[in-house]
Amino acid sequence: MEGSHRIDHSSKIRLGCGHWRVGALGLETTVEERNRVILDTVKDMLARGDLAQAVRTMSDLHAADSADVLCRLRPSDEVEILVSLDPAVAARALLEMEENHQVEVASRLRTGELRELLDRMPVDEAVDLLGDVPESQRARLLQLFGREEAGEFQALLAYGDETAGGLMTTDFVAVSPDDTVDDTIERLRRVSVEVETIYYVYVVSEEGLLEGVLSLRELIISPPDTRVGELLSGDVINVRPEQDQEEVAEVISKYDLLAVPVLDDKEKMLGIVTVDDVMDVFSDEAEEDIMRFAGATGLEEEAAAGGLLANLGRRLPWFIVAVVVEILVAGGILKLYSPLFSRFVVLIFFIPLLVTMGGNIAVQSSTIMGHRLSTGAPLKRSALRAVSGEMAWGVLVGLATGAVVAGIAFAFHLTPSVGVTVGLSLALTVVAAAFMGCALPIALKAMRRDPSAISGPLLGTTMDVLSLAIYLCIGRLLIG
Repeated sequence: MEGSHRIDHSSKIRLGCGHWRVGALGLETTVEERNRVILDTVKDMLARGDLAQAVRTMSDLHAADSADVLCRLRPSDEVEILVSLDPAVAARALLEMEENHQVEVASRLRTGELRELLDRMPVDEAVDLLGDVPESQRARLLQLFGREEAGEFQALLAYGDETAGGLMTTDFVAVSPDDTVDDTIERLRRVSVEVETIYYVYVVSEEGLLEGVLSLRELIISPPDTRVGELLSGDVINVRPEQDQEEVAEVISKYDLLAVPVLDDKEKMLGIVTVDDVMDVFSDEAEEDIMRFAGATGLEEEAAAGGLLANLGRRLPWFIVAVVVEILVAGGILKLYSPLFSRFVVLIFFIPLLVTMGGNIAVQSSTIMGHRLSTGAPLKRSALRAVSGEMAWGVLVGLATGAVVAGIAFAFHLTPSVGVTVGLSLALTVVAAAFMGCALPIALKAMRRDPSAISGPLLGTTMDVLSLAIYLCIGRLLIG
């Protein structure tokens, strides 16, 4: 069953002309296990020289499962099955593969075979693959397409990969303002197989200018003889081809769109960016932000460009700064308060708890703050809401954890002053960590710097020093 993570016991997996019942094993078979069984079966068929049976088996799979099985075969077997499948089925399977593997498979296909698969892909997906293959192979492929198709591909390839132009597809439904509702619905029926999305109909003038957008709902509830131009109202949300993909994703998310039109400077319609295209953008940007906050952004690109030295040159300075600060500042604080430790050795045992909690809370708050700032909301409003929320949360967490630690200290029959010192220090450390995690991204944003430039080592080292200072100052006041 498509989209299900589990196969029902009574489900059947069709293998060629026969059937294999999953429940026959008496196991609750997962999709992963099922695909492993299919993989072994296909390998056996190929070993027996029964290519036709293997192709029939792969033809009955969901495109995602087909891609999963194909990727695990030997390269020669993978290509042999792919070119033997129906081109539309093979194209869907190729689209489900990881980008790097797509390029590997494309490099093993003959130019004519790859051209046939590209012809059955959505335009934006075909352009993405064309942009990834070597330039010499791309030139040969474009020669096999007609002049109009090749020109369309080349125009889309001219846009950057991470722009609206690089994401958009030119497959959309456009009608004239003079067309009636009935004519438009009839046209949708005719082109529904060819067009990637038909949730919106774009009303375009003879000059190619976008005049408005209609949803399927508006068409269905309108009288059949009404001209579509009479149904238009309000401005149309749109983006420019040079806009960054993250901005496009924010527009689609903000206005709850299934697709957004792309217009040039003269308001001519170039294409649309669909919501499924920006889903990958959200995933990629989230991963990139996480890597930035960890101080590891761009490592894959740098490793590819400059290898180990480029990677080392980016990451090493952060750790050198952290080591120097820890030795000079944190070590100096510990030395300054060494008489306190000599009298109350038990205080040493709580240092790891304080510095760990401080670092974890600070990184967590900075990640949340950085995400809020990246949404494009005004700085003052983002700062006010986020800081107040994080500080309130930090106070509550600090009081709760501080009380727990103080209770543990009392349970081990430590002096009351030690229990109060540890509990109060932890509470203040959590509050300070929440504040620092919010303050540093806001400061960078105010200076027009990337908030995610705060790396884990820098923020962690800052909180180590601050946690120790809070702990030992309170210890000296209450105990010393």
